[in-house]
Amino acid sequence: MIVLNLKLNNIYGFSNFSIDFSYPKKIVNSLIEDEYLEGRPNFRYKKAVILMGANATGKTSLGKALLSIVNYFNSGDPTVLNALALSDSEASFQIDFVNDGFTLHRVGVRLKETENGNKSFVSYSYAEIMPKDSYEMCCEKLTPFESKDETQIYNKIGKINYTFSCPDIKPTAKVAKIKKSVALKTLRAVIGTLDPTLTDVSISKDLRNSFIIRGNKEEIIIQDGKLLGRDSLSSGTAEGVDIAFFLALLMSERNGFYYCDEHFSYIQSDIEKRIFGLMLEHLGRSGQLIFTTHNTDMLGLNLPKHCFAFLRKKEEDGYNVCVTYASDILKRNTDSIRCAVENDVFSSLSDESLLDELEMRCDDEE
Repeated sequence: MIVLNLKLNNIYGFSNFSIDFSYPKKIVNSLIEDEYLEGRPNFRYKKAVILMGANATGKTSLGKALLSIVNYFNSGDPTVLNALALSDSEASFQIDFVNDGFTLHRVGVRLKETENGNKSFVSYSYAEIMPKDSYEMCCEKLTPFESKDETQIYNKIGKINYTFSCPDIKPTAKVAKIKKSVALKTLRAVIGTLDPTLTDVSISKDLRNSFIIRGNKEEIIIQDGKLLGRDSLSSGTAEGVDIAFFLALLMSERNGFYYCDEHFSYIQSDIEKRIFGLMLEHLGRSGQLIFTTHNTDMLGLNLPKHCFAFLRKKEEDGYNVCVTYASDILKRNTDSIRCAVENDVFSSLSDESLLDELEMRCDDEE
C-alpha cells in the first residue's frame, strides 16, 4: 500500500486536516532510490516521511486513524470506524492510495450518528495509472464507481498490507508470519546493542513462537511478540523488543505500509538514526515508511527535504492540527532543516509562555 493523500474531519481531533505524501518533481542525486511507482516514473510518492511535532499534535492519532481505515478496508466491517466518529457531529475521511497494480483508489467515507448508531456513507472512484501519468494527472481522471454492494469496492481495492506499532499498540498479530531466523537475528542485533550483557538470545524449544533472553542469571521470555517480565529490563531495552519485531516484519514483507510511532524515547540518538537507516535500507521497492520522533538529531540525516513534515496546532476557530512540509519553505540545497526548526520556522515548537509565567510568579513570591 502506498498512501498519496489523506483528509480527516472531526476524527481524533483533526478538523479539515489534509496531509500529502506525493511530491511534484524528481529529486536529483537523492539518497532514497526509486521514489516512484515501479514502471510509472512520473507517479512519485514519498517513500519515507519523518513526522515531527510537539506533544499532543496528533502524530499517534494520525497512525491510529490510518490503522482504523485500513482495518475497515480489509474487514469490510463498518463498525471498525465507530471509534473515529465524534458523537456530536458528522465525521469524514478521504484517502488516495495505490495497492497492488496500477490503479489509483480514492475512498471517501462520511460517518453520521443515527438513532440506530453510526452509519457510514461510502464513495469510491478510481483511475488507471498509465505509463506517463503522474499522481496529479490521475486525480483529474478519477472515475466514480457506483455500487450498492460495498463488497465490490473492497474487492477492487484488495487486501492491504499494513504494520502500525507504537508503545501502546504492538504488531503482535503478525509476528507469527516472521521467519524465526529473521526474528532471532534482529532480536540479537537490537537487544545486544542496547544492552551488551544480553547477547544470548535463542529460540525456545519448549514454548510456541517464543524466544529466550538470558542474562544476569535469569531468563526473559518473549512469546508471540510479547515481552514477559518487562520490569526485568530497562525501558530502552524493553522498547528494543518491539523495535526488533517491527524491523523484522519490515525485512520480511518489505512492500507494506509501515507506521513506527515514537519507539525511541528511551534510546540514545545515534542508535535511533542507525535503526531508521536499516528500516530505510530494507524497505521494499513499493514500501512506504512513516516514522514519528521528537529527536532533532534526525534532522541531520542526508535525506531529501520532502521527507520531513511537521505537525502543529493552529489557533483558528479552536485548535486545529495542520502540517507543514520542509520542502515547501526551504528551497535551496544549502538550507538547514535543523536551523529552521531551532528558529521555529515551521511553528512546530511548543509554546513555553505558560512556563515563563510560572517562573515570573515564583520570582514575585520570593
